[in-house]
Amino acid sequence: MNLLIGDSHILCLENYNNKYNNNLYEFSATSIRGLVNKSSTSGSREIILNLLKLNKYEKLFLMFGKVDLEWVYPYKCRKENINFNEFVDDTINKYIEFINEIKINFNIIYVMGLHIPSLEEYDMLNCVNNYNAIKNVSSKAFIEDNLSLITEIGCLKTRTKQIYYFNKILENKIKDIIECKYIDINDELLDETTNTCKKIYINEGDHHLIRNITGLVWFEKHLKFKF
Repeated sequence: MNLLIGDSHILCLENYNNKYNNNLYEFSATSIRGLVNKSSTSGSREIILNLLKLNKYEKLFLMFGKVDLEWVYPYKCRKENINFNEFVDDTINKYIEFINEIKINFNIIYVMGLHIPSLEEYDMLNCVNNYNAIKNVSSKAFIEDNLSLITEIGCLKTRTKQIYYFNKILENKIKDIIECKYIDINDELLDETTNTCKKIYINEGDHHLIRNITGLVWFEKHLKFKF
């Protein structure tokens, strides 16, 4: 059987839950930092580890990291000057730490690259400054609960480049783990004329891509060969 877990962006694959021997579990607002935080009070890490210990899954599909880049990073930047490249490197090192902790439970782990962003800065700021989002992420990402508003996160093109950078570093580091393979669909999502997300995938006012058509891209490019 296959186990699919991730933050809320994993729900683009909800149509494949309980099909092709798949079980999908969403862990909303869970960051990579939360995965390795043994003192986490959210319970996500413990629930995930218990799932992994069931020994009934052969393949694992992981999709985490958007919370770190789109919430944790701008939250932390409110109080200190953080180098983005260093933040990415530290985040991916924590991801690798978590993968090394769990890899013994699976024949193979597919690490899924992050989706490129879809919202312009104004709309994305509305998402990251949402009170419930701040409370939820703060409790699960091991960061201080700071309700002061974020006023700048960068234009869509800049954030798209940041996601590509994250995915490239992730892909390079995953190569060192024999049990892992990296996969993504960003070249399919990218409009090369604008260097941003194609409009067909954009869910207006929502930082998640439209689920069913995004999931279909994943399935046609990668998953129908791997399920």
